[in-house]
Amino acid sequence: DTMAIEQPAYRVLLKEGDYELRLYEPMLTVHCRESDLGGGEGFSKLFNYIGGNNESATKISMTKPVLNYPAEPEPTMAFVVPARIAAEGPPQPNDPSLEVRSFAERQVAVLRFAGKISPEVIGQKQAQLLQWLADKHWTPAGEVALARYNPPIVPGFFRHNELLVEVNTEDLA
Repeated sequence: DTMAIEQPAYRVLLKEGDYELRLYEPMLTVHCRESDLGGGEGFSKLFNYIGGNNESATKISMTKPVLNYPAEPEPTMAFVVPARIAAEGPPQPNDPSLEVRSFAERQVAVLRFAGKISPEVIGQKQAQLLQWLADKHWTPAGEVALARYNPPIVPGFFRHNELLVEVNTEDLA
């Protein structure tokens, strides 16, 4: 299916209802400072980057999910770099406010949920995800990120969203 949008590769290690523990393969992301969950300027800059606004004028296919890292030092929005481009080394952004980051293989706890996104919803789901970790005696290694798999035109009820947080691997031994 040529229309399938690439997603980061992972294996599910544990599934309990809407919760999963996943092992993600290494990946690259492109980040832009952006506090507006709606996307705002950050989304436009990232979209321009994959559209060819980069050092080699390379067009890069859109991936999903779109990621938001809401915490300090500053909130960012990110796109995942497709595996083939990541393997070759992605082109550097022309826009100095964009940054390519790499993630090693990691274990990530995930809570999947549908619906529209608001700070209230995120706060509530984040509490649920962290409680699931606490119940397992796992500790988060980093901040909770928001992953969205659908464009805004999709009605809220059908939207596939996730909160993700890396888990300390010592806890999983």
